[in-house]
Amino acid sequence: MTITLGPTPKDTLPDLTRVSSDGWSFQRGGAERTAVVALIAAFIFQPILHPSGPANTSPVDILLLASIVTGAVWARSGHHKLRAPYFIPVALMVAAGAASGLVSALPGLALSALAIDLLLFAWCTVIVNLLGSPRAMRYALVAWSWAGIFWAAVVVVGWLGHITALEGLQPAEGNRVLFTFGDPNYAATYWVATIFVVYASRTPKARWMRFSGYVLVALALALSESNGGVLALAVGILFLLSVRAYRKRGLVGSLAVVLVAALAVSALLTVFPLSRIRQEALNSGQPLLVNSIGRSGQSTSERGELVVELFQLYQQSDGVLGLGPASTKPLLTTGLYPYPNEAHNDVLATLTERGVVGLLGLLLLVGTVVMWAAPLVRRPLSAGFAAAVPRPAGLVAALLALGLISYYEQVLHFRFLWALFGIVAVLGKDARERTRA
Repeated sequence: MTITLGPTPKDTLPDLTRVSSDGWSFQRGGAERTAVVALIAAFIFQPILHPSGPANTSPVDILLLASIVTGAVWARSGHHKLRAPYFIPVALMVAAGAASGLVSALPGLALSALAIDLLLFAWCTVIVNLLGSPRAMRYALVAWSWAGIFWAAVVVVGWLGHITALEGLQPAEGNRVLFTFGDPNYAATYWVATIFVVYASRTPKARWMRFSGYVLVALALALSESNGGVLALAVGILFLLSVRAYRKRGLVGSLAVVLVAALAVSALLTVFPLSRIRQEALNSGQPLLVNSIGRSGQSTSERGELVVELFQLYQQSDGVLGLGPASTKPLLTTGLYPYPNEAHNDVLATLTERGVVGLLGLLLLVGTVVMWAAPLVRRPLSAGFAAAVPRPAGLVAALLALGLISYYEQVLHFRFLWALFGIVAVLGKDARERTRA
């Protein structure tokens, strides 16, 4: 969808475009520079979620709002046409949430959830339009990569030095290092996404520095003790290996990589059954193993029980409107269910809370993301964007990993996920236009 802010008389507008020697264009206007700087600051401070404010707001939301406001000023000052590629699916989800929220028992929670939806959509739209030039795109991905490595180093230093303020330990989570995320799964998802962004942007440029960055971020991921995060990372790496094999050997090479990986995992589990691995981890006395692999059986059991409770809860609704956004945990608690918690599954959460219309919106959102992401695997980018994002398949791997995580953790409210949505929409459009040209 394209939105025009104000009239666009081409003959009366001054030419503010400066084209550099490498073919990249960047506007000289101060409004654009301010908006890009605010956006990059929001990328850098993504992990700063605590201390939290009312309605689950976080310090980084100030930067999100700043980038939205400055982006709107830039769009208005230059009479730009704005792209909103995710407008229709988000509109369906918000409309479904508003309808179910009006008749729900918790309208206040529904209103807060809808406000978050609109904030994330607005931020994603700003990203789509501000990162439309290769140079701005490069700035954003480099900032994300370096910031992720820096925050991972801070986490590792805090863990080695037993600095509680940096570890972010909480009694309910044991020794899981949360930093300022406040949630181990949120932290793990950010570290996984950052690894693939580093790969996609090839930042830092020096190979030894990039490898060191991988090690730091992977260690931060391990300290979160998230089994799902490690599994998602493995699936993303397997995807990249299969893409590389496809480009060298075609479909046969890609299938061979997947088959070898499947056989290796099957052989490993045959020699070392999963139940035995879990028991060995529990008896190891190592907190990292006890609270990750050792608790995997309990986590699987709890997730299965939660799925049953969600279906029971859904049966209490009319099936069309749902029970209202963000109502799952309060309703499970009020109903005295054995395991009252958040849905931990975006599909089930949307169906339970926003009904079939909301689920349709979610499916359209996923389809739209796939539509923009697919060209990044099959088609080359233009020269400018190819220099800005040398390995765009890494971004597709990040989305694939987050999609896997969404089956056992709600990721739709993760801010950096919507940043990935926006980045992929820009690059996918460029790949399509280059193919047509």
